[in-house]
Amino acid sequence: MAIPFIFHSNFEAGSNAEWDSESDTGSLLDFPHYSVLAKDSNSLMPYHGAYCMRNALGDTNDHVVVEGDIDIADAGTSYFRWYMGLSKDFRFTADDTFNVFELQQAGGTTEISVGFRVTNSSQLIEFGIGDGTAPTSFTQWPGLQKWVCVELLATISTGGAGVVTLFLDGVQTNTLTSQTHAAAVGRGVLGSQDTLATTLGTIYYDEFVQDDARIYPFRERFPSSYLIQKTGHLFVGPGYIDGAVLTKKSNNDETLVLYDTDTANSLDTTSVADLGATAQTSVSGPLYFERGCYAVLGGTSPKATVYIMKGNERPGIKGPRFYSNWGLRWYGNNRNPRPQNV
Repeated sequence: MAIPFIFHSNFEAGSNAEWDSESDTGSLLDFPHYSVLAKDSNSLMPYHGAYCMRNALGDTNDHVVVEGDIDIADAGTSYFRWYMGLSKDFRFTADDTFNVFELQQAGGTTEISVGFRVTNSSQLIEFGIGDGTAPTSFTQWPGLQKWVCVELLATISTGGAGVVTLFLDGVQTNTLTSQTHAAAVGRGVLGSQDTLATTLGTIYYDEFVQDDARIYPFRERFPSSYLIQKTGHLFVGPGYIDGAVLTKKSNNDETLVLYDTDTANSLDTTSVADLGATAQTSVSGPLYFERGCYAVLGGTSPKATVYIMKGNERPGIKGPRFYSNWGLRWYGNNRNPRPQNV
């Protein structure tokens, strides 16, 4: 497994900044803050951190982000993992098959598709994979108003040895073998494409990763320690960390700065901890964060571990209180903005 990943988008910029481009005719794609999502009872809260990608449905336009660094050479294999959920008001009145992820040639021709199939007569929601423009092999989607871990194995082959395998929540569900692709993959496209206007509701995406080995689901949504490779929120709301360790390599330029904030693009003036700028590569807690712990990584290939205090791990000190979907929603609705952290 590469460190950092080949491509990683956690949407913590609150925008499409991690991706090369966006196509969103009709303006149904955005990257909302958790306090915005908290006000909508149909929504999911971000799987991790303070932001995710929100993809509303209800028209026939494409609502996607595109990344050219998502590429796979002929005879190459890549692995993908992302978290995805359907809002509890997801609904449809006609049969519809549409993609939510495509691996395309650099010029835009689709080689592998991943998407949904909905059947009106049975109200069945299925999810599947295909070699080409539409999925052909399906399994039942696990349900509404929940995050599902989607994993994809893709071997590209112009010689008939291509493989596409789908996993949901860590379990292999579908595979296609002996596939012949026209050319190497030159970009990835995430978001809804070619939906019917009768398919309604919202799709949420978070923690999208590509790597050269299988990535696997997170063991916990709210772990006691984070191995981080990318800038982002470790938690939002009041809480403590027990310490942090920065991994230094031969280039010796890695840094980790921890801020007390729950917005990605508006840091508090003073950091809580600053590692790597000097000889200091670790810090011991407890360190208190009022609004959230935002970890900013810098350097050639940074990696750090942050240890989070949960519950009452020390007498008189409480860890982050909002370690549930309900807790995040409650805090998002009751959060009071302040200067420099709106």
